[in-house]
Amino acid sequence: MTKHNKPTSVISLTAANRQPLWYQRPVTVTVLYFIGTLVLFLQSLATQRYNNFIIFRSSWDHMLQHMPLYQLYPDTYFDYFLYHPTFPVLFAPLAILPVTSGLFVWLMGSAGLFLYALRQLPVAAHKRYIISWLLILELLNAIQSSQTNPIMTALMLLTVVNLDRGRPLLAALFTCLCFFIKGYGAITGLVFLFYDRKLTYLAYCMLFGMAGTLLPLIVMSPAELLRAYHDWYQLITSPVILEDGSVRGMIFAMLHLPPQAGSGIGKTVTALALSGLATALYFAWKNRPQQYHWILGGYLLLWVVLFNQSTESPTYIMAVAGAVVGLMMLPEKPLSVVLLGLLVIVTSLCPTDLVPSFINKIAVNYQLKALPCLLVLLYFQYYLCFARQDNAPQEQPAV
Repeated sequence: MTKHNKPTSVISLTAANRQPLWYQRPVTVTVLYFIGTLVLFLQSLATQRYNNFIIFRSSWDHMLQHMPLYQLYPDTYFDYFLYHPTFPVLFAPLAILPVTSGLFVWLMGSAGLFLYALRQLPVAAHKRYIISWLLILELLNAIQSSQTNPIMTALMLLTVVNLDRGRPLLAALFTCLCFFIKGYGAITGLVFLFYDRKLTYLAYCMLFGMAGTLLPLIVMSPAELLRAYHDWYQLITSPVILEDGSVRGMIFAMLHLPPQAGSGIGKTVTALALSGLATALYFAWKNRPQQYHWILGGYLLLWVVLFNQSTESPTYIMAVAGAVVGLMMLPEKPLSVVLLGLLVIVTSLCPTDLVPSFINKIAVNYQLKALPCLLVLLYFQYYLCFARQDNAPQEQPAV
């Protein structure tokens, strides 16, 4: 019988015949994830800094009272509601709870779903521990803002997981849930192009898509719903929500340019991003190297953050998760270890208060959070375009 050499892990933690160490046990990782989330929940209550949760909660009340969703309400919260018109209905079970209870369930549920998605990845157990440890800091950075990004990341990963397992119904459900929170989250659904049962997946997407699109009609009139969709599109395509966390923002920061002065640079970055995406999809289809489904999934998670005008620091849980998962799917190489280190140190650690203030200032002022993620994206681009097809059997999901 022909023997195939399976790729070794990027970081070897333990031999298969040894008892797992304390940091390799599922309960350890789980407890730390939830303790960190609990600390941030208590911090949010003490500082009253959970504006995003109030935005989500208030959107359901505004919908019930037939008030415009996409206007400012400075007496209640600051910033705009930027989410899909269906999202207030999805958030309604939490909106009817008291603020403290709702916030607790929201944050703990976000951490729990994220951890659950990591446990479903088709890698060996020791690799899942490494992934969980590498992502804990970035997750807590995202949890602190009480945004939807951890849940979005989990749903995007679960989309690829279920496509990989041949479950088009669940894959379509998670794709549509992503879309009905933030429209761009559905991008990981593009991986369906590389799996069987494409028409089945598309049929379920149409079914869930139609149901979700019309869901707000339980409390809105058709005219109000059409107006909400129009207002949402106008808002997310306007410069009102222009953030500086993307590659575009990093370039402007390094060149000391105001965003309004770099329209030419912005168009060039957009053109290169679209060209890179098209090239990655084409060569993934042509070459089909080892684990290309997951490398492409990681590429899409990176791409949608790095080239999105609404990207801000908490959004990077999507990009870092895509980068770490993709790197851990590849055979061991020194470059992978270097990139993982840059992700943890530069992207996740340097923009926080856990480093000296002068390092934090440099990382924030020059938007360096995007740099390691861009390097990983380029590495994935190279891999998809130039790696040869591997006929060896791929690692199967652990039961």
